[in-house]
Amino acid sequence: MILNSKFKILSENNSHNTYCYEVDMNKPFITYTAQVEKLTNEKHLIVTDTNFAITSLKNISYFGLIGVYKDPFIDVQTHKYINNTTFEDIVALYEFDEELRGLFFKYLCHIEIKLRSSISYYFCQKHGERQEEYLNPNNYSTSPKSKRGVIKLIKILDNVANKNKDHKYLVYQRNKYHNVPLWVILNALTFGQISKIFEFLPQKMQGLICQDFGNIKKNDMIKYLKVLTLYRNVCAHNERLFSHHTYSSIPDTLIHKKLNIPKHHSKYICGKNDLFCVVITFRHLLPRADFLVFKKHLMHIFNQYEKKNSNLKLDKLYEYMGFPSNWKHITKFRKI
Repeated sequence: MILNSKFKILSENNSHNTYCYEVDMNKPFITYTAQVEKLTNEKHLIVTDTNFAITSLKNISYFGLIGVYKDPFIDVQTHKYINNTTFEDIVALYEFDEELRGLFFKYLCHIEIKLRSSISYYFCQKHGERQEEYLNPNNYSTSPKSKRGVIKLIKILDNVANKNKDHKYLVYQRNKYHNVPLWVILNALTFGQISKIFEFLPQKMQGLICQDFGNIKKNDMIKYLKVLTLYRNVCAHNERLFSHHTYSSIPDTLIHKKLNIPKHHSKYICGKNDLFCVVITFRHLLPRADFLVFKKHLMHIFNQYEKKNSNLKLDKLYEYMGFPSNWKHITKFRKI
């Protein structure tokens, strides 16, 4: 992060572009009409319908629309909009990203729900329903490197089980039964916290859960869940999704190899920590029928965007998203 008297810049590096937010800390308030005039007169953005532009800025905000989605349309040399870029181009990208978030969030939630169910089933099958069991560090990994993480996790679980008043079902279980079973408390935890439970479970129990997801390797599952947690947060907080890159990566997979994704210094250039890595993860963790439905809806979103004839073409969007041109072949492979 760089902070000075004029600009606050948050940047996220990725393989194609630097994702930046710029906020001029000294600029005074200006009206919606003045915002549109600034875009046309200073930034050379084409605005064909002023009323539409003002309504869009009212509904989304200048920063939420222009500040977040302008980057692909900016000439890096002049810092002005590329010739013939229109206000509608930016709105089209915003709407495209909004549709993406809705679709990806739906299937991220499917995986989260299934993970909750599998963890509670196998843990309670072995240890029973008493909360003392999931608050017992001996029921988790006993490796030295897990010790600190297990202690931190149990502290979180204890707080939710015994003190949380935000969820009526927790208060009800606590008052009536003096016990909050694991299958109840899991509903009050974040995806990240649930993922940490999986990470610190004994290996045998991890293996049983992985079998529910198609017999994924335990260490690979931990990496998948870490990345999915980060993308879930992006979707849940309505952040820009299409070009988002995470600091964590998924493991190399057979899909990377079968799609002939190029490498740079022995590392795949896409499908590791970009949006396509989520697609690869979905291909591994979702039932095949569900993934086919997901892919169908994703292709529909791409087709709808193409119909808007934006100056930002689909092949360029693929680059931002980490999608190889042959990404649709992902369903051709039985063995992944």
